[in-house]
Amino acid sequence: MDLDRVLAAAAVAWPELPEPDEAFAATLAPAPDIAHVGDLFLAFHASRGERLAVDEVRAILDEQRGSLRKTGATTQMIDELLAELPADLLAARDAAPARILGYTGKGPLGAWLRVVALRALVDRRRRAGGAMGDDEQVAALAADDDPELAMLRRMYKGELETAFAEAFRALGAEERLLLRQSHIDGLGIDRLALIHGIHRATAARRLAAARTQLFEQIRKILSTRLQIGHDTFASIVRLVRSELAVSLEHYL
Repeated sequence: MDLDRVLAAAAVAWPELPEPDEAFAATLAPAPDIAHVGDLFLAFHASRGERLAVDEVRAILDEQRGSLRKTGATTQMIDELLAELPADLLAARDAAPARILGYTGKGPLGAWLRVVALRALVDRRRRAGGAMGDDEQVAALAADDDPELAMLRRMYKGELETAFAEAFRALGAEERLLLRQSHIDGLGIDRLALIHGIHRATAARRLAAARTQLFEQIRKILSTRLQIGHDTFASIVRLVRSELAVSLEHYL
């Protein structure tokens, strides 16, 4: 990595912010390949409380409303999250660095903030008894702008649909019922536990196990049918995992 070149690129990206200093340069050492140095520079200054950087982070978070609405959350819940999240991301607490410093610059800052916001919102909905609360759904909503996944989605649409249908039919009756109740009927963990007469932790565990079983079956089906290289198959597995919850709602 040409450090001087990277620092110069950061300064050009945000000339309104203070010039890169030794503290910012120190954050680059663990990551020699930085695709989004301007975004990393912005996050760094936001953690320092620079008003322009903080305002820009707030603006980027506000741009995620479309993805947040796809979770089914109310406008009030989204408003509350976006009002509180910047402080949670930018404030150092208990001697720990600000959470935004966990951003590495490998992908766009907007995509990183989208994942953070989605996970925070999903956690709130889960605590409130909402139906949504799994990593696959977060990944699906967060990957809206991933060009590789979009290409694979188009190329293997038929194979993915067939594999999903076969894998779902191969599940046991209890697993199919839990998935339908969660993703079609919109029942939260507490409601599932009441209906099935089990503890909520047991309901959550069985639902997660049903999703995992479905995913593994889909992976096995695709591995025997797609004559493609290892890297491409790994990307397709990533696509299946990221869109599993969305597929459940679409095909059940």
